[in-house]
Amino acid sequence: MPLSEIHTSGDVPGFKNKLERGMMDFFRRIQPNRPVLRNNYFIQVDDKLAWSDSIGPEDEDGIGWNTADKNKAIENHWFRSERQSLRRLPRSGGVVFTIRTYFHPITEISLQSYVPGRLASAIRSWGDDVARYKGRDKYQDILLEYLDARHQEQLDAGLDLSKEDDIRAYPY
Repeated sequence: MPLSEIHTSGDVPGFKNKLERGMMDFFRRIQPNRPVLRNNYFIQVDDKLAWSDSIGPEDEDGIGWNTADKNKAIENHWFRSERQSLRRLPRSGGVVFTIRTYFHPITEISLQSYVPGRLASAIRSWGDDVARYKGRDKYQDILLEYLDARHQEQLDAGLDLSKEDDIRAYPY
């Protein structure tokens, strides 16, 4: 499957009109001695690593994070992040794409200092197209209420927001 088809079949927001040409140019410029790393994240409402059953059958058309079950209990909310690497092979010139998935319950990562506030802020900052693509309306009521409460608990316990940048680390 060509690179552009992967992104258009998955309805990546703005791919055709904003991202495709730049991404194709980017792929052409990848050099064997300079691998590229990137990270992304999603909220998932089940604990299935390989395929999220909550969005529907894998082979069904029109499915995505926006077709997930709505307002499931917080125990069903998972933070899914992918570390993606791209490497051009020196002999063939082909590009190898690898993914390392990090998958943790929201109830677990929200115990980390600053994470509930940062994650809630990030989710609220998505534009309409990204929010639709990531299925925000399916989990925002439960998730944002939970994250806001955990953030407030951290503030009440003395969390110093002025020190946040000093301890910030991936993937949260």
